[in-house]
Amino acid sequence: MMNTKASKVYMLFREKILENTKLKHIISNSDYRDFLTSINRVFFFKVIVYLITTIIIVLTARTLTPSQFGRTGVISNIAYLLFVPMILAVHSAMYKFLPESDAKDRKELMSIAALGSLISIPVFSISLLFINKLILKQFNIPFNEWQLAILLTIFLSLSTISESYLRGHRKFNSICLFKLFSAVINLVLIIICFFVLNIKSFEIYVYSLIISHLVFTALALTRAKIFKICKISLSGIKKVYIYSFSNILSMFLGGVTFSSDLFFVNYFCSSSTVGVYNAYQGFVKNIFSVLFYEVFLVVFLPFLAKANHRGLVKSIRRYIPVIIAAVMIGSGLLTIIFILLFGQDYKLNLIYIVLSSLGIALYTIYQIYVYVYNIEGSKRAMLTGLSTLAILPFALGLQYYLVRFYDMKGALISVVLTNLLLILSLKIANRGR
Repeated sequence: MMNTKASKVYMLFREKILENTKLKHIISNSDYRDFLTSINRVFFFKVIVYLITTIIIVLTARTLTPSQFGRTGVISNIAYLLFVPMILAVHSAMYKFLPESDAKDRKELMSIAALGSLISIPVFSISLLFINKLILKQFNIPFNEWQLAILLTIFLSLSTISESYLRGHRKFNSICLFKLFSAVINLVLIIICFFVLNIKSFEIYVYSLIISHLVFTALALTRAKIFKICKISLSGIKKVYIYSFSNILSMFLGGVTFSSDLFFVNYFCSSSTVGVYNAYQGFVKNIFSVLFYEVFLVVFLPFLAKANHRGLVKSIRRYIPVIIAAVMIGSGLLTIIFILLFGQDYKLNLIYIVLSSLGIALYTIYQIYVYVYNIEGSKRAMLTGLSTLAILPFALGLQYYLVRFYDMKGALISVVLTNLLLILSLKIANRGR
């Protein structure tokens, strides 16, 4: 039933797009048909995965106090901020080059990513452990939480790299099945620890998440048949890391904009407010970000690699109002549902819901443009990163002021304004595109 409804939606979308004669050639080719088939299949599995994820989050929020729930958000944000530099954004090169390479080149590219990550992950992790505790204290991050965040970052990094191999081979069914299996493992561990063993702490949530990443990594590497490293060339290394390095800046800065609001709330506000903010903004934003990342980009990036980028940018611009409206409605409804499910410690606030939904919608638009521009190549990716870097000091200053003086409402307003500034800067840097 779900597959049938999804197919009708995509066919309707296809008919509307066909009205644009400039895109007829793109849409009629086999890549586009593969895209529709893949996203239809992925969507079905992801709905199930996110139902399981929702159950996990609801159980965690209801079992823990808002203060403890807030700690899960801070730790997760640190991991999603640090994993890109930890693996030197090598996964972006896999998305870019694997779909357009032959079998021999794919093996070399995957070997380069594996060897590079075996070096970068330990070096980066050890370096992070030597950060002065006094510095962490200034950010209101206890050292034990910092250690836990680094551990989560390591396994998130491994999971991301292994998934990029499957994406490059377009093994979308495998990605979906492995994500589903790891989510079930995560849920089972949460239930056993919280309700059977009566171990109720935010550390349990993080450890179960780590184990689920480990399970996915093992399954994905086995499916990708990474059993031995093949011979690699200097030209291959340059190809991978020139592109990866050009993406680090925009991806890392994107992570900063994604997570900085919660860090300011963690610094200026009470621990319970951090938990409530994580319920309104952090959790729902994570769902939409990952849903966008895994459902849309998991199959769309290989399609982008061969598409007319200029035509795509113009086409996307036409649908911005629709995307914003759809994301706002979806995230708003999800926020209401989750706040009610989280229990009496979390109160509904209409202003919070509207601001949170608008911030998520604008962030989605920003991410779409970033990925479309970055896939064009190293120079465009670097320009995207520089445009974000140029506006970031103003955005962080805005967040600092609004959170410090207007608490949680200020934080939600700052997210909206930050994403508007980022989109504006991105469009100015890529004017004419």
